[in-house]
Amino acid sequence: MNNERWLLKGVILGAAAGAALSLLHKPTRQACGMRWLTCKHKMSLYKNNPELLKNNVITKIDEAKQLAQTLSDEVGFVNQQVKELKKTTPKVMELVQETKEHFTKDK
Repeated sequence: MNNERWLLKGVILGAAAGAALSLLHKPTRQACGMRWLTCKHKMSLYKNNPELLKNNVITKIDEAKQLAQTLSDEVGFVNQQVKELKKTTPKVMELVQETKEHFTKDK
């Protein structure tokens, strides 16, 4: 149990040190500041308009469902193509073998 606490403290201290070092780079610091301002603005916007947040969440959920359905359809299509390929491959191989035998007999 004590070792787990030391590990957790080490991870937190390492993350804090990494964040502090990365903020020494001016473009990174500016980008973080801009992102923080954007986040703050959105939070106040959603605080004043909770219906907007609800609508955005519903829209994102619908987009995710549509993407999942599209992926499911595409995976089904690929599976069907693989099944058809498994069925036709032995027939094609047999035809190739027969053709090869026919031409080697004539020589």
